[in-house]
This record gives sequence, C-alpha cells and structure tokens, in this order.
Amino acid sequence: MRPPHKHPVLDTYGLPRRLPVVFRLAILMVLLPGVGAAIWLLLPHDAAGVAVLVIYVLLAGVLALWRISTAAELSRRPGRHPTPPPSTTPPSTS
Repeated sequence: MRPPHKHPVLDTYGLPRRLPVVFRLAILMVLLPGVGAAIWLLLPHDAAGVAVLVIYVLLAGVLALWRISTAAELSRRPGRHPTPPPSTTPPSTS
C-alpha cells in the first residue's frame, strides 16, 4: 500500500481526504434522480425509452449502494477514545 500524498491544506487543518459517507449519499440522492429525470425527458416515451430508463435506475441504484457500502469508513473499525471514570479526574475549580 502506497503512502498518501501530502496535501498542505488537508494536513494543516486535519480535514478528511475523502468525502464522508453522508455527503456521498446526499450527492447521490440528488444526482441519480436528476439524471433519471433527464433521461425521461430526453428519450421518446415508447417501450425502448422506458426500457432504457428502467435499466438506468436498476444499474445506478445497485452500483451506488455497492460503492457506498464498500467505503473504507464503513469497513474500518472506529478508533477508541476512552473517557476516564469520574473518580480519576481531578475536581474542577471554578
């Protein structure tokens, strides 16, 4: 596995290198129906046009769900950030 490239802005501010899954889902929820609507408006409304639209919807939906479900964020175990019990933390003075 090759090391990730250095990026000054991402490294300086600690930003993620990939879009989080939530943003990818939001983009797909807008993009896939938009392309489907464009296909519906541009193709003739006969049996062939409907068949193309059905094939697009099935392929796009399956491929989008596959791509999101194989995201690294969903297959990697989350890091541990243990919180010490209250008995071991010093009392705060205010």
